[in-house]
Amino acid sequence: MRTLLKYLMLFIFSLLTPITALAAACCGGGTGSSSLITGDNKAQLSSSWSHNQVTVDSVDNDGVWRVAEQHQVSETLKIEGSHIFADRWQAGLALPITRREKFHQKKSGLGDLNTTLGYEYLTDWDYHPWRPKGIAFLTLTAPLGKTKAESEDGGLDSFGQGFWALGLGTHLSKIIQQFDFVSTLDIHRSFSKTVHNSQVDGLITPGWGGNLSFGLGYNIEKWRVGTLATWTYEDPIIINSQSGNLERYGTLLASLSYLHNDDWSSTVSYSDQSLIGSPINTSLGRSVVFLLQRRWSR
Repeated sequence: MRTLLKYLMLFIFSLLTPITALAAACCGGGTGSSSLITGDNKAQLSSSWSHNQVTVDSVDNDGVWRVAEQHQVSETLKIEGSHIFADRWQAGLALPITRREKFHQKKSGLGDLNTTLGYEYLTDWDYHPWRPKGIAFLTLTAPLGKTKAESEDGGLDSFGQGFWALGLGTHLSKIIQQFDFVSTLDIHRSFSKTVHNSQVDGLITPGWGGNLSFGLGYNIEKWRVGTLATWTYEDPIIINSQSGNLERYGTLLASLSYLHNDDWSSTVSYSDQSLIGSPINTSLGRSVVFLLQRRWSR
């Protein structure tokens, strides 16, 4: 039983790292489930550092890839925390700080603040042989920075989506012997904002978006090796009644996690957005993420 609990905690922790790689290389991504507690903890706090380099500067509406001589590089420090406050109910918070550099220009600032409210609608108290654990979640994103459309530095100072957004999703997970499986689906709706600067003078209207992920992991003693594939979609952004183009890309991630003890664990992961999917109207990048997490049991 103790070995099973260790596998469970390691699996729980390793689920956090893939979510950090959902953002396109040029932006901050949409809502997500990064702050969810998916195990038997009452609280958790994690800190992650990521290094991202744009490898494909743009993919146009026809799917043509364009690569520039010098790429944008960014580093992000993210703090995330969650707490169980009533039986199956939980609340979480995530805040990133990003630094970007391109052509010797450097910008840094806060990303979008993401809050999460989750409810465990499928329990796994009886260790059912095939039924997964299911958590439904609501997310509220508060924009703390600019959108790409209103940036006057080619998106260098855009550290998030830049819109208020509401999201709804579900997270499913299952452990079968030494293997674990995970799937996450979320949809979100972003809301309009009025902008007045040298780039835009008027209303910017985003739309719907979503993420779909499937993951697999293998656990041996205190180690876990995992992989996750995520597909992301965003509606076109309308600026002063002029519609843009939809954004679509996929992310493939590999991770290695280590359970130091019952309270601490760490993960290193590598993700690439140029390996899967049919990307359009986006930039693509590669990321390395280091994550450390502290958990408190119930």
